[in-house]
Amino acid sequence: MPEPVRRRRSSSSKAFAAPSGAGGSRKVDLRTRVVLGVVPGLLYLAHLTFGANQPVAALWFTALLALALCIGLIMPQGRIGLFDLRPVIAPAVLFAAVIGAALWSLTPWTPGGAHPIWAWAGVSPGSTTINPSATVLEIVKLVGLACVFVVGCLQGARRDRAASTVDAVLILGAGYAAIALLMFLTRTQIMSGGRLSGGFLSANSAATVFGMLTVLGLAALLRRWRQSTGLGLADQMSRVATPLACLLLYAACLLLTASRMGVVATVIPAALLLLWETVDGRGGQRRPVLIGGLVLLAVGGVLMLGGNNLLWERLDRIDADALTRTTIFAAHWNAFLDSPLFGYGLGSFGDLNSQIMTRENYGDLWLIRAAHNVYLQWLEEAGLIGAVPMFALVGLLLGVAVWRSGQLRSGKTVVRGLIAASLVVLIHGTTDFGLQVPSIAAFWTFLLGIQYAYGQSRA
Repeated sequence: MPEPVRRRRSSSSKAFAAPSGAGGSRKVDLRTRVVLGVVPGLLYLAHLTFGANQPVAALWFTALLALALCIGLIMPQGRIGLFDLRPVIAPAVLFAAVIGAALWSLTPWTPGGAHPIWAWAGVSPGSTTINPSATVLEIVKLVGLACVFVVGCLQGARRDRAASTVDAVLILGAGYAAIALLMFLTRTQIMSGGRLSGGFLSANSAATVFGMLTVLGLAALLRRWRQSTGLGLADQMSRVATPLACLLLYAACLLLTASRMGVVATVIPAALLLLWETVDGRGGQRRPVLIGGLVLLAVGGVLMLGGNNLLWERLDRIDADALTRTTIFAAHWNAFLDSPLFGYGLGSFGDLNSQIMTRENYGDLWLIRAAHNVYLQWLEEAGLIGAVPMFALVGLLLGVAVWRSGQLRSGKTVVRGLIAASLVVLIHGTTDFGLQVPSIAAFWTFLLGIQYAYGQSRA
């Protein structure tokens, strides 16, 4: 009897239990947990301050990300597992190719030479990018993303620290969601229009973040439910209460953003996560997953039908909005085709958008600051030379995480939740610009680092 009692007390002291097995049996002390929560806390603060979406704010934000990496590398405990990461060469080469293409665009020595706008302006020799200062800023921001990716790898290399970091993301995310909800209910948020914005200037950007948190919260709930299998109903409910409350809070905020594609981009990965967990389940382990999934779907249905009238009103306008998106995509796709290899330079969207306006598309283009499609914008700004290695880099990171998730003995659900959260970003990126917001890009990159390095440390 004493041993079960001790085990029950230990597991109930945490909001989300750490994985067991090699690298996961260690207890992470409170001080380490606080340290692991610093970067997620910084990212949430950036969310609340418009996503650090102004040039000066973006530079300061990038500097803080670089500082976080420096501190992590200086601390001996922070470097644990760094040299166990595999593969390293391939992602490093792909990222170097992206940076190299961007730097090359700052010169006139590309196939085709400098953009004709420089000759028209009487500037010689000019450059391939039509906005060199914006391109330099984007390069700096990419370096900042590389820094936060490595920080994610440092925190994810050991399974115990990776699980504690995800715990911090979820617990701090609940605090962020509560603040966002309070701002919405008290009408103190900057964005008008009756939609929850979460500190951003666009409710759709908030939907990207809350969609990611919803999927991560679902993974935490499934894991806790599976770990509590065999306990009495009261003990089981007490163990899943915290992740369930967080999940419902995230889902409520997501629905209050009234983002149509944000909801779709969350539902699809959530369903895939449930299916993945069900297929991989062993015997009696499948039943809790199925029951949990059905309960969550029922709760989601009640929330959808129970009072978010703004979302239903926006669904009525989907045809008109789709026509607007079609006009935007067509104009910028044609611009990409005019300069397919090197594009117009990273960060050049605003300048290019002004140049391609016509009498016919002015009504749809004059107000936008992004292409509302991250893939199209990368192709247009970086060209095939810069966009293809970036797409390949993301594909490689996700592919490695998917492959490695099948090799793990414990913590599979955590990794699957992180992969599903990445799918939220990638799906929503087809119709919106969340990844153009510095704090969202950094948040996703941090999670990419965790899932890429998860459990690789031999220490």
